[in-house]
Amino acid sequence: MLCKIKRCLWRGSLFALLTWGAGLTPAVLRAEEPTPAVTEAVAVADPAPAMESRLAAIEQGLTDRKVVSDTLWVLLTAFLVFWMNAGFALVESGMCRAKNAVNILSKNFIVFAVSSLAFYVLGWGVMFGDGNGFMGLKGLFMISGADNSPATGSAYSGVYNAINWTGVPLSAKFFFQLVFAGTAATIVSGCVAERIKYVSFIVFSALLVGIAYPITGHWIWGGGWLAQKGFWDFAGSTAVHTVGGVAGLAGILILGPASGSSVPTEPPTPSRAIT
Repeated sequence: MLCKIKRCLWRGSLFALLTWGAGLTPAVLRAEEPTPAVTEAVAVADPAPAMESRLAAIEQGLTDRKVVSDTLWVLLTAFLVFWMNAGFALVESGMCRAKNAVNILSKNFIVFAVSSLAFYVLGWGVMFGDGNGFMGLKGLFMISGADNSPATGSAYSGVYNAINWTGVPLSAKFFFQLVFAGTAATIVSGCVAERIKYVSFIVFSALLVGIAYPITGHWIWGGGWLAQKGFWDFAGSTAVHTVGGVAGLAGILILGPASGSSVPTEPPTPSRAIT
C-alpha cells in the first residue's frame, strides 16, 4: 500500500512539473496576473458627414429626375404646338383655290424654317435677354449669353432672367418659345394666302419673328413695360395670336384682295372646303 502511495505522489509531482513548465498549470495552482485595463479610448467614426453626403446625393438624384421629367414634358407640349403648322396648312389649302394649294403648303413648310433662323439669330435675345422695358439687350445673337440653366430663382446666373423660373435646360426653353414664334408667322400665312409673292412672304416672316414679335413678346414675357405694370398672358392669346393677327391684318390692308377673286354667290364646293 505504501509503495502505491509513493508511486502516485511521484507521478503527481512529475505531472505538476511538466504542466508548470509548459504553462498549463491550473489556475488553482498559480496566481493569474491581472489583465491591464484598456486606458486608450477607441476612436469611433462620426456618422454625420457620411449621412450628409448620402442625403446630398439622394437630393441631387431627385433634382436630376425632376429636370428630366420637366424637360420631356416641355418638349412634348412644344411638339404639339409645332404640329399646329400642319393644321394651318390643311385649313388654308382647303379654303383657297386648288391652283394655289401647292404654293400655300410650301409656305407653311418654309415659314417654320425661316422663323427658326430668325428667332435663333436675333429674336430670342431681343425677347428674353436682360435689357430695358422696350427690348432685351444682352445675349442678343444666337443664344450666346451667359446661362446656367436649369438653375432657377436666386441660383440662376445669366442674362435671361425673365425666364429663369423654369427648371429646364436653355435649349428646351428656346425650342418651346420657337414654336410659338413660328405660330405667329403661320397666322400671317393664312391671312395673306393667294395675295403675296413667295419671296416677299419669306422676308416678311423673317422680320416678324426676328424683330416685331420678340419686341412685343419682351413687353409681356420678357419683363418689359407691360409686365412691370402687372400684365399677364398665360397661354399667348396676346403675345402670340393677337400679334400674329394684327400683322396679318396689316398685310391684308397693304396687299388688298387676291388677284382674280370675287365675292362668292354660292357655297364653296367640298373640294375647296375640305382637304
